[in-house]
Amino acid sequence: MSDKPRLWTPKGWHAFEDGTAMAAACADRVAAIVESAIAERGHAVVAFPGGSTPVPAFELLARRPLDWSKVSILPGDDRIVDHDDPLSNFAMLDRYFGGTGARLIPLVDDVASGATHAESANRRLADLPWPPDLVWLGVGGDGHTASIFRGPDYREAIETEARALKVTPDPLPPEAPVARITLSVHAIRSARHRMVSLRGDDKRMVLLEALSDGYKSRFPVGVVFGSASGEVSGEFYWSPA
Repeated sequence: MSDKPRLWTPKGWHAFEDGTAMAAACADRVAAIVESAIAERGHAVVAFPGGSTPVPAFELLARRPLDWSKVSILPGDDRIVDHDDPLSNFAMLDRYFGGTGARLIPLVDDVASGATHAESANRRLADLPWPPDLVWLGVGGDGHTASIFRGPDYREAIETEARALKVTPDPLPPEAPVARITLSVHAIRSARHRMVSLRGDDKRMVLLEALSDGYKSRFPVGVVFGSASGEVSGEFYWSPA
């Protein structure tokens, strides 16, 4: 990597001393977006990330006295597994938000066949008010975000106007060797607000390099958040651990 990311941070970059402070800031920001959306449009549609990084923020957010009955929550991506599978991002959302009264929207059907998962997800998303008020994502050490990986489905993920698509990472990550359903770049970029949360210096350097290169980046997250004009659109929450 070049030294450029060490000297540059984009507009919307927020750095915190630790994960506790970052979680509180993320919970505050998401709550503010939800409250504003409900006040302006009577409902909020939000997509949340998987992984361990957002969990402390989920714990704080789920205790907020929001009008949860007017909130629809979906995963930004999910593994094609049953909803009770430990790999399911929907299961994680249900664990933290299932008791709030929010409407939880799965991307994956327990009963759908592999050939119809994307169609099923898109039919479900078509029933939601669109665009989403927030798409909140993570970023992997390889620069992927949601389940937008370099690989055989990468071009489709970038070019399709569908809200969701099926992707099969190549190679499959050993910790989760299954195909996924993910929001497309088009769907993510359509959101009124976009944010990323991440921990660790390695991921920070990957993200900053990706954002500095924008839509020409070799990393998917740079393509998602960059543009031909060189501007970066989003909010980025980072802590060292």
